[in-house]
Amino acid sequence: MKAGELAPTALETRVLRMLRAMANPARFRIVALLAERKDCTSTQLAGELPLAQSSLFDHIALLRDAGIVQVSSEGSNRSYCLDPASIDFLAAYLSGLGQQARSWEGLVKTAQKEQHMKIREATRDDAAAIASIYNQGIEDRAATLETQLRTPEERAEWLAARGPRHPVLVAVDQVGTIVGWGSLNAFNPRQAYDNVVDFSVYVAREQRGRGLGDALLSALETRAQALGYHKMVLVALPTNAPGMRLYERHDFRTVGIYREQGMLDGRWVDVIIMEKILR
Repeated sequence: MKAGELAPTALETRVLRMLRAMANPARFRIVALLAERKDCTSTQLAGELPLAQSSLFDHIALLRDAGIVQVSSEGSNRSYCLDPASIDFLAAYLSGLGQQARSWEGLVKTAQKEQHMKIREATRDDAAAIASIYNQGIEDRAATLETQLRTPEERAEWLAARGPRHPVLVAVDQVGTIVGWGSLNAFNPRQAYDNVVDFSVYVAREQRGRGLGDALLSALETRAQALGYHKMVLVALPTNAPGMRLYERHDFRTVGIYREQGMLDGRWVDVIIMEKILR
């Protein structure tokens, strides 16, 4: 990677300068004090902080250079205060990153356009690819409590046994290679639960982080609505951070956690229960 590719934009430079200025306990405390008291003299700040006068002035100078702190005058009685507009700017920038992290539509569109990814109904011929991707998830010990690897024959029987209300979808790339799969699964055989459905999503290791999980989950939600389901539910490992972020992006909410619910490789693990009402 060329060094020039990492050169920050003017906007990023401003954000970085502010973050670096506050990435020090003393300077962060100065900002917090000024936010609370609105304005303070250096004497007042020195009375609150265990800092030498020279160190205090150095910290204030860095905060002023970053545009965070303003000074009333240059005289002996000068006082300091925060620039609210600068704090609002930093908060808005970080909030924007949070909103972007929660959004998934753009990532899916990129995958569809740049990777020519498409989602279709699974067929018996897809059994080997589905088994391979599922086995990666089992081996990773991050997405499931299942430990028994699957064979293409077992997955073919699994596909054949599924009815129209429990479809399996696969994501394929531009050359037709299956890079992920998802399924709607029976939640409970009792008739009262006919409108509740469980689901699975698995993506090939080398394809993770490219929006395929979001695309598959979105397709499953659309299919579930078309099939008349009222709610989707899931049971997952709370330690699976990418999976948890996926579900949260799609507005699944946590119902609860079963503590030490399963035994995995000789250790007890928790599982999390999540749900989404389909509108």
